[in-house]
Amino acid sequence: MLRRTLVKGLLASGLLPVMLWLPKRAAAAAWLTGAFEANQTQAVLDALHADAIQSQPAIIMDAPQKAENGAVVQVAIELPGPAGKLQQLAVIADANPTPLVTQLTVADTVYPKFVTRIKLAQSGAVIALAKDRQGQFTQQRHQVVVLEDGCASIERDEPFASSMKLRAKPLDAQGAVPALVELKIIILHPMRTGRGKDDAGQKLPAHFMQQMQVNHNGHRIIDAQTGTAIARNPYFTFYLTQAKVGDVISVSWQDNLGYSGQGEIKVST
Repeated sequence: MLRRTLVKGLLASGLLPVMLWLPKRAAAAAWLTGAFEANQTQAVLDALHADAIQSQPAIIMDAPQKAENGAVVQVAIELPGPAGKLQQLAVIADANPTPLVTQLTVADTVYPKFVTRIKLAQSGAVIALAKDRQGQFTQQRHQVVVLEDGCASIERDEPFASSMKLRAKPLDAQGAVPALVELKIIILHPMRTGRGKDDAGQKLPAHFMQQMQVNHNGHRIIDAQTGTAIARNPYFTFYLTQAKVGDVISVSWQDNLGYSGQGEIKVST
């Protein structure tokens, strides 16, 4: 029933289901193990070789000041300047048991704006860590008060099946922001942290998406590394500068148990 309700909501919002399947097991790809398993923010920064980090107040972070439920906290990040300057963007939840949420590596055709939903275990800073193409790191912090732990809550133990919903549509230029194609992605996946329990109080093993790739007309434009703190049913929004109506956007993903999935969609009005 919950899954049916979610799918109806996605259709109503314009997100298109591109494929439904029980994912096949696939060989595990390289993953930033040291960074994602680090239990302190400084250890994450060390693993990412991030040093001489400057504060960048111009980085825009849109996140709530108070999260009633830490299991689903939407975060939007936008960097000043044109597309092409940003090389990598990491999201770090300072108070989580494993702080690194995600790291994105993007092509110069990806506009530096990104939306996702994350899990927060307790109150603390959400950090946007940006790396430009000259190797310079900058950061911005946003404090979020969390009322309910989102990393160790009651979780459903159910047979695994997944699907992907995609939408890609053009947006008009707005002020200094050029005309873009907005790409929305939702992947049905439990994203278990390994710290949650079922209704009987038994701890459930970790099961989470680790990697996602986005291609534009066959060319890789986004490599996403993800950890356990991406919220259930991972949601992402990206903005593309050189896509147009009729172009093909393909998305693939892999998780820690060897499952994988893929789908594609054409940009349409």
